[in-house]
Amino acid sequence: MDFKFTDEQDSLREAARDAIGRNRTEPVPGDAVHNEKMWQALAELGALGLPFPEDAGGMGAGPIEAMIVAAELGRVGARTAYADTLMAVTLLGQDELAGAAMEGSRLVVPALYEPMRAWSPEPARVTTDGSALEGVREPVPFAAAAPAVVTTARGDDGIAVYAIESPTFDGARLDLAGQSARHVGGDAHLRQALNLGTLVLAGEALGAMESALGLTVEYLKSRKQFGVPLMKFQTLTQRAADMYTSLELARSAIYFGAMSLAEDPEDDLTISRMKVITGKAGKHIGQEAIQLHGGIGMTAEYAVGHYTARLTEIEHSLGDTRYHLGRLAARVKDYGALDLVG
Repeated sequence: MDFKFTDEQDSLREAARDAIGRNRTEPVPGDAVHNEKMWQALAELGALGLPFPEDAGGMGAGPIEAMIVAAELGRVGARTAYADTLMAVTLLGQDELAGAAMEGSRLVVPALYEPMRAWSPEPARVTTDGSALEGVREPVPFAAAAPAVVTTARGDDGIAVYAIESPTFDGARLDLAGQSARHVGGDAHLRQALNLGTLVLAGEALGAMESALGLTVEYLKSRKQFGVPLMKFQTLTQRAADMYTSLELARSAIYFGAMSLAEDPEDDLTISRMKVITGKAGKHIGQEAIQLHGGIGMTAEYAVGHYTARLTEIEHSLGDTRYHLGRLAARVKDYGALDLVG
């Protein structure tokens, strides 16, 4: 299968790299802070509407292009609401709030996590009687920026999607009782939103893994022990080679996942396979990057620790490796048998 980018996709990658590079800030420990300059640069690039049709206000591209932009964000350690906003726009469908999100004039994020509960795409204690919402969503990403929120709730007719345009937060906690919510539809787009968000996060992880490996290789070349560079020690170079193997395995899985979503936005099994491979690769590369750097890899002033922290965060977002392995195992009976002899 041909994984090469087209000329247009290469141009998008260069444009995204330039825009992100000019507006990034140095990563710092703790919760991500919304970078308004970065967000407007992404909006001007058209990145916030990339995977959506032109008649809905988008750019008419697809998940591959969104993944390309995400990889550039991950490469420089820029933490944004990119994946969150693309998920929110998918959930909103043709709602006018989706247009504002794609233009960058409103920050819109999904509120899908419930406190003290393992990840599930379906709400458990968030309910609706058709007019008001009950329950809590926590943590809500970028709550400090006071974004508009899209959430789901369980009602008598199934799962419904609601928009809250002026939410009141308590830190990253959103108590839905008393919030002014607007019903925007059912859960028809929920699987598509989760698939797209998972892919975009994987793209960001790919960029972070590339940078973590690059920093590690440069360190092995420059750092000396006993008067010789560390790269002269065979065991260390073999470990770096293993990191490269994990990176390329993740790259293939992510590219294939993007192409699969371009054909079928509801292909959640391919996305789960991609998430498992990406999560394992990110853990391997992050841990090895810190180990090969030694003590400096754990310092707040050095980027490799930030990349590893972000890879860990991504691995636990929208279902961790165990969750996606469970999803795959639950549907293993649906797989066809492969005749290796014939």
